[in-house]
Amino acid sequence: MSKKNDLLSVTIKEIKIESNKFILDTDKGEFYSLIVKGSVQCVIETVERKIVPISYLENNDLVKLKLKDNIIDKIFINTKYDLILDSSEEDYIS
Repeated sequence: MSKKNDLLSVTIKEIKIESNKFILDTDKGEFYSLIVKGSVQCVIETVERKIVPISYLENNDLVKLKLKDNIIDKIFINTKYDLILDSSEEDYIS
């Protein structure tokens, strides 16, 4: 990539975590973000501009990566479903 900041649409093939890197293997190559003190140093944001955890990423997802010097700065995702965080377990017991 020639520019300092790039936006790239990719399909995730595999998500890997190494000792100090969070790696996305995509249809356009591997991209990574550093892990510092157990925290991945990139933001995952939905189209509604909500920041979400890494658990929202899955293989075969189409995402946009914002890269700074070829390192992942932000991951933009389109969520397939909304999680209802206010519900309790009692709602699901028959």
